[in-house]
Amino acid sequence: MNVGLIYFSGTGNTAWVVQRLAEQLRALGDDVTAFSCEDTPATQLDVAAWDAVGIAFPVHSSFAAPVFRDYLQQLPAADKPLFAITTAGYWAGDTAWYAAQPLTRRGYRLFLCANVLMPNNFFIPKMDVLPVTPPERVPRFLERATRRVTRLAKRIHARERHIQGADIIGRLGGALQRWGYSTFEAKMLARFSADETCTGCGWCAQHCPTQSWELRDGQAHFLDHCIFCMRCYNFCPMQAIQATDKTRRTTKYRRYQGPEGQRYP
Repeated sequence: MNVGLIYFSGTGNTAWVVQRLAEQLRALGDDVTAFSCEDTPATQLDVAAWDAVGIAFPVHSSFAAPVFRDYLQQLPAADKPLFAITTAGYWAGDTAWYAAQPLTRRGYRLFLCANVLMPNNFFIPKMDVLPVTPPERVPRFLERATRRVTRLAKRIHARERHIQGADIIGRLGGALQRWGYSTFEAKMLARFSADETCTGCGWCAQHCPTQSWELRDGQAHFLDHCIFCMRCYNFCPMQAIQATDKTRRTTKYRRYQGPEGQRYP
C-alpha cells in the first residue's frame, strides 16, 4: 500500500509519532512518504498516486491548528481511504473525526481516527491548569506512545475501521471545547513578547509557522497571526519569549523541550 502521510507539528510531538508510524507501516510492507505542511505545498502532493491518505496533527482546543485546516482545504477531491491521528497531552475527544469531515465531504473515506497521548507542551498564565510534562516523565510517555503507534500501524495496514472519539461523549466534549475556545479561551490567551534577554538571533522568525515574528533593529517583535503552537515560547534559545511577566519564573512555567530533548524543527 502506498501511503501519503500529511502532518503539522508545533513542538515535535506529532512529528515524532509520524516518524514512528511510518517506520511501523514500512515494516509491514507499506510504502510511506511523510509530508510536513510547512515544507511541501498542498498543490505539489500527488494524492492520485496514493492508495491511502493519512493526516496527523496536535489538538488545539478540539480543533486542528488553523494552518493545518487551511492546508487540508487545498487538497483535491479524491475517492481515497483516509485515517486521522491526533496528539494530545491529556484528551482529544472527537478532534480527529471533526478535522476529517471536510475531506469526507470531498470523497475521502474515513476508516480510522485515533489519538496518541504525548507529553504536554502548553502551560501559560490563565491557562495553567495542567503543567508541562517534566523531563523525567517523558520516557514513560514515549514508551506508551510507541506501543500505541504499533497497534495503530497494524490497523492502518489492514484498513481496519476504528473511529475513536466520535461517540456521544467525545462529540459533546469536542463541541463544548470548540465553543469555549471561540467564546472565551482565545480572549484569555496572552500575546507573546520578547523581553530584554532577546539577542535577535531570529530563531522565532525563521521557524514560526504563521510568520508571527519579525526582526526589527536586532530585536524580535510579535505580530498578530499566532496559533499558539508553542514553538517559539518553548524553544527560544534564551527563553526570552514571554506570555506575561509571570512566565519569567521558569521553575513554574517550564518550557517543553520536545519529545527527545531538542528543538523542533
